[in-house]
Amino acid sequence: MTGAAQPSTRDRDWGGRLPLASRGPLTEDQLAARRRIRAEVVPWAREAGAVAATAEGDPIGPFNAFMHRPAVGMAFLAWVLADQAQSSLAAPLREIVILTVGAVWNCEYEIYVHTAMARHTGVAEPVIEAVVAGRSSADFSSAEAAVHRFTDELARTRSVCDDTYRLAVDAVGQTGVLDMVNLIGAYLATSALLNAFRVPAPPPAEPS
Repeated sequence: MTGAAQPSTRDRDWGGRLPLASRGPLTEDQLAARRRIRAEVVPWAREAGAVAATAEGDPIGPFNAFMHRPAVGMAFLAWVLADQAQSSLAAPLREIVILTVGAVWNCEYEIYVHTAMARHTGVAEPVIEAVVAGRSSADFSSAEAAVHRFTDELARTRSVCDDTYRLAVDAVGQTGVLDMVNLIGAYLATSALLNAFRVPAPPPAEPS
């Protein structure tokens, strides 16, 4: 995969409806939030071929919103990072869950970042394309199909039928389903944040 282009703060309004927080005077809490985002989030995104900050170091995506409300934003980030560290779900399955939520919400930045993350964790390109398009595929493994179906159904209909639930439990176990619901909730919230403020995404890196 080719590296992601590093956008400039001057290129566009990366905060969408929100100004970039780091362009104005910052409180101590906001400065601490920016340091944490630069130290923990920006390298994580860069490793996968995505960007979470401009070339000038201004956080973008949901991370700009986190800086506007640093106490809540950093608590939310801590939740996401704790879930990432402790989840029983394999990394590729987590990315399928996140991408499925992003596809249901048509969430530009979420799809941008987690397409790159899915490739980075080894999800096959036809699987990524199907998930982003909001459809199932013969390219899915049984576990991929189960988590995609569960996530899509819950995100679209706000419920899960018995057959879908049983398939998910068979694929990832009861603990895996609990972890999947937690992950879905986190990225439903992220999608709502990004879509409410019309946060844009940089151009995606192309697969190699």
